[in-house]
Amino acid sequence: MMRDRLIGVILAILLALVGWWVAMNTEWVDKPSPRPARGEARDNPVYAFEQLLRRLGMQARHFERLDGMPPEGARLLLLSNEWELVPERGKQLRAWVERGGHLALAQGTNWDETSLKDWVPIVEIQAPRKGQSAESAAPRIAVPASPAASAGKTIKLPDAGDVNLVSVPRIFGAGGGLKICGMVRWGTRLVPKSRVQVADWVMLTNNGAQAIRVPVGRGTVTVLNVHDRFFMDTSPLRCEDPLLTAAAMRAEPGAVAWIYLNERREALLPWLWHGGSIAVLILSVALAAALWRGAVRFGPLRAVPSRGRRSIAEQVRGLGAYLHRHGRDALLQAQQRALDEAASRRLPGYSRLKGGDRAQAVARATGLTAEALSASMTAKDCSRKALPHHLQLLESARRRLLSPPGTSQDSQDERRSP
Repeated sequence: MMRDRLIGVILAILLALVGWWVAMNTEWVDKPSPRPARGEARDNPVYAFEQLLRRLGMQARHFERLDGMPPEGARLLLLSNEWELVPERGKQLRAWVERGGHLALAQGTNWDETSLKDWVPIVEIQAPRKGQSAESAAPRIAVPASPAASAGKTIKLPDAGDVNLVSVPRIFGAGGGLKICGMVRWGTRLVPKSRVQVADWVMLTNNGAQAIRVPVGRGTVTVLNVHDRFFMDTSPLRCEDPLLTAAAMRAEPGAVAWIYLNERREALLPWLWHGGSIAVLILSVALAAALWRGAVRFGPLRAVPSRGRRSIAEQVRGLGAYLHRHGRDALLQAQQRALDEAASRRLPGYSRLKGGDRAQAVARATGLTAEALSASMTAKDCSRKALPHHLQLLESARRRLLSPPGTSQDSQDERRSP
């Protein structure tokens, strides 16, 4: 008993010493850890960008199908070139912009490989090499002094030094340069197609323009030299990226902004069901009926008649009724036809033979006398006394033709005779 108490005391002292050492040599602090995205933030890659636009007073929505054009005067950001899978979509985009729409393009989406390249007056070229002036290898860009001005004021590309981007004209009252942390394609730059292109807004570096907005009809087209993931950043408030994205979307309270992600549509079978369930049901019923009609059955189409022998009385009554109705000659002819049918099935070429030859063929197959068979097979009428002989001979020949090979003919005649 004392030993157990001593062990318990020693263990308690050891635990107290361990706790004291941990308390003296460790420090407990609260460290925030990011939680994984949930709900819409998990499923929507431009969720943070949409929230930024909504905080600026805009009505922002994203789409995975571009079935129609945005409202007049709205903003449309294309983050994929899959919209061209639908025919005539490029013409619809151009008409919408010329009516007053504002289109924004990211250079990383390869929009210049679609039909937009035919009417958007902006192209991408390599950045100037070291020691080469940026304005020596590209057309000069003109920016109007005011929105109402009709003539452009030519500007030079500034030597920005450590500044990432310089806005001309300034955006949202920001002076000097903008520090951008997003995925800008610094190895290339944007230039206009024509020698002197009037632009509404330009973002410049010492390597050239990284963003250009040009008027097209009553609308505008803005091209940013950024990767397609620039607008999918989960932390859009880094550095001064919000100023660049807001300027690209022409952010203002009450404006409508559409963001096109990709062309995601229903699979073929769900689409068929949702678009024409009645037709699918009718075709399914028709197919099931056709398969059932043509399927292999497990039995015959009708019940197999019983193979049991009829009674002698029934045979006698049937024979008497037939004789009374048609006479002896009709009964003889019926028996002759029965023999001919059996011989046609069993003897090759029988149907091409004539009277005497047919009797010879039947005689060889049955072992009966050819002369007697010929007389019975060619008889047209007979007396009451000769009729049983003819009938018995013809029926014996028919049964021998139909009997299985190797079966004794005499035993077959005896077994089948009434």
